[in-house]
Amino acid sequence: MNCYPKYRAPEVVEIENRVWPTRRITKAPVMVPVDLRDGNQAFVNPMNVETKIHYFQTLCEIGFKEIEVAYPAASSEEFEFVRRLITGNMIPDDVRIVVFTAARKDLIDRTMASIEGVKQAMVHCYIAASELHREFVFGKSHEELIHIAADGTRMIADAIEARGMRGAVNYEFSPEEFSDSDIDFIVELCEAVRAEWRPRGKGDFILNLPSTVERRAPNEYADKIEYFCRKYSGMADTVISVHTHNDQGCGIAAAELAVLAGAERVEGTLAGHGERTGNMDLITFALNLKSRGVETGLDFSRLPEIAAFIEEVSEIKISPRAPYTGELVFTAFSGTHQDAIRKGMARRQEINDRFQQGWKMPYLHLDPADVGRSYEGLIRINSQSGKGGIAYILESVYGIQVPKAMQPVVARAVQEEAEATGKEVTPAEVYRIFMEKIVDPADCRFELGDFKTHRPASDNGKTTGVELEIRVHGESRHISGTGGGPIEAAVNAFRQCPGIPEVRVEEYHEHALGSGANARAIAFIGAQVAGRNVYGTGIDESINVAAIRALVNALNHARN
Repeated sequence: MNCYPKYRAPEVVEIENRVWPTRRITKAPVMVPVDLRDGNQAFVNPMNVETKIHYFQTLCEIGFKEIEVAYPAASSEEFEFVRRLITGNMIPDDVRIVVFTAARKDLIDRTMASIEGVKQAMVHCYIAASELHREFVFGKSHEELIHIAADGTRMIADAIEARGMRGAVNYEFSPEEFSDSDIDFIVELCEAVRAEWRPRGKGDFILNLPSTVERRAPNEYADKIEYFCRKYSGMADTVISVHTHNDQGCGIAAAELAVLAGAERVEGTLAGHGERTGNMDLITFALNLKSRGVETGLDFSRLPEIAAFIEEVSEIKISPRAPYTGELVFTAFSGTHQDAIRKGMARRQEINDRFQQGWKMPYLHLDPADVGRSYEGLIRINSQSGKGGIAYILESVYGIQVPKAMQPVVARAVQEEAEATGKEVTPAEVYRIFMEKIVDPADCRFELGDFKTHRPASDNGKTTGVELEIRVHGESRHISGTGGGPIEAAVNAFRQCPGIPEVRVEEYHEHALGSGANARAIAFIGAQVAGRNVYGTGIDESINVAAIRALVNALNHARN
């Protein structure tokens, strides 16, 4: 029985004076979606031709200029799809399709037949080059593997030449499992492939160096990319590409660091679909760059619609926490987060001026509007939410600007229901609770009936007089009073009525709800009632009546 450790860290590449950690991404690499080939092959139910056409059109609308579309020799459906794209003139003039094949003559011939008449395309050939594959899957020597790759490249080059397509069709080669391969052997292999292809310029030849199975840290993958770029002699006429998988959850990081190390092109899929844990998520990769001020040329302004389509064709739900695409990624439940977002949104222009950029917001590194999301869903309410979040919901959805001092009272009413149900409280439910618990609580001791104002009051031209009906425990009382305004006049009137405690108004706010003919007024009063600090709210078509309703509402809350 051996005594080897079950797992061991991969051997690192010895590289002196590495440069990639000193760089920043200031220009987006070419981004190539492989959804229609690599992603599709991992679905339980692969897409049919019509669905693939729709998906292809979606990728074009987003703005991708190079799209890997199929493995045409794998099935009649894949072959038909490529033919439909070409014969139906569905490929925009500025988009290059990529077709995938192994280094076998029959597969190459079938692949070439699929792209007859194409305006521009790329043939992508691969061979697994790791020591694990070479010895235990293929049983080949280094020399034999190089011969297979070079021979396959020559067959592809000859087939393209024979069809007179050399100017329209370019070549991509992938030494599969690059990240787990002997790096010096990979350099030798790629030199042999390049010699057979004989590139006619940089855009004519791509070397794709994949992390087919993620076995090492992203920084070590970047070291291998930089080492390769130093040792490989054909950098002047070769585009270096990467294709990262997500087995250890670092596919995006690996791709980003690989770009720093010299990659000019990255492959991935929307929402990260692919074998096992999937390919690198191109949506996240692209929007990461956008959030750092790097223009990508891609349009994700309809991201919710795109995500719904991806879920439909893949039959796989996107995690609600998936970056950018998930339902909850722009949502705050925590009270401290909600309060910070609410304050930030209220002071956007000041923040922009301070940091000299158009978007900088607490807890939100990208503007949700850039990916087709509204601001309404930024804050959602549950038992963990705070007063700021609840105030934001009432203001942003219903136009109700709860004064700061009153916000804890409203929050307490909402939180009690959230704790009782253990569930999220929707904006509609927040509004209902506000109306039922704050504005119009049940079993009110005091109720306002008729109300009239007189200005000037009969005894003094500088005062306002009020006449009002107030019901105390259902018993109607008619009282009147004068004061500097309707509120002071009503407070003085209350003093005439037995059973109404002493009231001293300390704070008053009012604003309109809505606009035009349907507008109403809402008033908030902070008062001392019988020695207690209480708050009242009133709503009415008349601002004066709304203010008196708020005063009566404060009396009712004083007994709670």
